[in-house]
Amino acid sequence: MTVLKNTIKILTLIVFTTFFFNPSTVHGQFFYMENENIGKPVKDFTLKIVNGEETSLEKFRDGQKAIIFFWATWCPHCRVQLGELNKNQSAIEKKNIKIVLVDVGESEAQVSKYMEKNKIDLDVFLDSESKVSDLYGLVGVPTFYYVGEDGKVVDVQHSLTDDIDKVFTKS
Repeated sequence: MTVLKNTIKILTLIVFTTFFFNPSTVHGQFFYMENENIGKPVKDFTLKIVNGEETSLEKFRDGQKAIIFFWATWCPHCRVQLGELNKNQSAIEKKNIKIVLVDVGESEAQVSKYMEKNKIDLDVFLDSESKVSDLYGLVGVPTFYYVGEDGKVVDVQHSLTDDIDKVFTKS
């Protein structure tokens, strides 16, 4: 019986040691939350804009820094973050930063109604089939991609940062 108890203790120790001291990629993502897109060129996409035509991210960004905000009208945290973006829109744009809103999985009618009701005057890309959010590997909304002038992703967060200048000095 003692041999069995010792064997179980040793196996438990091996499993524990292997898990915590030999992290896999998935384990690393859960504990370190480093997005694989940071430091890489932002993935371009072309989508329809609410009440407008199709355009690409690169054309819309026009060589400027950008905050790409993935969101949805049903998401309570997104609503708060969208309110912050709307409130700080002029200050952000004065820093030559484009605000790129990407609504995930909803129709133009839903988004248009929401924007009008909440008096939000920003262009919204419609990712109604979630193809762009899949391309970016989104885990959920809200998600912010911060893109430098060079077109590389400098950070990915799940809320609007208090110090936007600090985020962009990472690039």
